[in-house]
Amino acid sequence: MTFSSVQALLEGVSSARRIHLIDLAIRGGTQWTIFMQALTERRECPIELLKISAVGIRGGQKIDEVGMNLDSFAKSLNIPLVFEKIFVPDLDKLKEEHFHIEDNEAVAVFCSNILKTMVSRPKCLEALMLVLRRLNPSIMLVNEVEANHNSLSFVDRFIEALFFYGAYFNCLDACMSPDKRYRQAIELVYLREGIRNAIVVEGDERLNRNVKTEVWRAFFATFGIEEIELGESALYQGSLVVRQFACGNFCTFDKIGKFLTIGWKGTPVFSVSAWKFH
Repeated sequence: MTFSSVQALLEGVSSARRIHLIDLAIRGGTQWTIFMQALTERRECPIELLKISAVGIRGGQKIDEVGMNLDSFAKSLNIPLVFEKIFVPDLDKLKEEHFHIEDNEAVAVFCSNILKTMVSRPKCLEALMLVLRRLNPSIMLVNEVEANHNSLSFVDRFIEALFFYGAYFNCLDACMSPDKRYRQAIELVYLREGIRNAIVVEGDERLNRNVKTEVWRAFFATFGIEEIELGESALYQGSLVVRQFACGNFCTFDKIGKFLTIGWKGTPVFSVSAWKFH
């Protein structure tokens, strides 16, 4: 998913020498080390400045650490990097003036598994979209879970979760032995909470509400945000990664319309989609 996303972003700012990346959930920042490595291979349009604006909600220590790591990595590649931290109490408090955007910068927005946290808070989601629209980015990349865990029907949510998490556990069985502490952490923390969130809790307690790309398409359309077709190179970059692993042949890539789904043995798990503001 990350490699496909980075490829799509590179194509979205292919002619820009000064690039401003806005990351709404930077986490470990690995995606930007991949992005920077790819930038060094651009011969016809060398990079003059790379700016990363990392938006954070809770605590600054993690983002500080990520910023230092990315700065060190950029220096090793001789890429001029400006790393900016933006802290807000919630994403609906994000304002256009938080971003120092210059006229000659190509702006790209990266939303990875963050929009689903606002589905239950539509006003927050709408406020964020209005800010992003005013920033007028060249491209917005969205990575989300490709499943519907937001149905009002318990039975529908249960069936959807059964197939989705069944694929996840099958993937873990193929890729990691049961005694690996990383696998135990994934199952005990992330998957357990995800299953509980999708099936058990109701109302305001259900924080993450996964919806499919067709739902995001309808929502984005109300803000004049149009889907861009992902190029074949984005699919190729993702498939190139999984070929390095013995179990990679179980990982499936499918173009559905203009976006890409990444799944396990045919069951969609994640989607990668690109969008443009008009």
